Amino acid sequence: MISSASGAEFALESAQWQNGVFTFSVLQGLMSGSADLDRDGTIRVSELREYVVGEVHRLTRGAQTPTSRRENLEFDFPVL
Repeated sequence: MISSASGAEFALESAQWQNGVFTFSVLQGLMSGSADLDRDGTIRVSELREYVVGEVHRLTRGAQTPTSRRENLEFDFPVL
């Protein structure tokens, strides 16, 4: 499970992203393949999480930080 922001933050939106920054980052990572961090042709949950956290942090200049539960490699399934 990945949430768009911590409990003390706002989930930011902008016309620039045509979505919230979290949704924009998820879609961008999946549609462009940028979330395939190891370039093996498969995007796994852990890769998507790492990509989205980094992109949201970069795009909001640290104003929004997605959160996730502790990673369980047993459930690190392919997303795409």
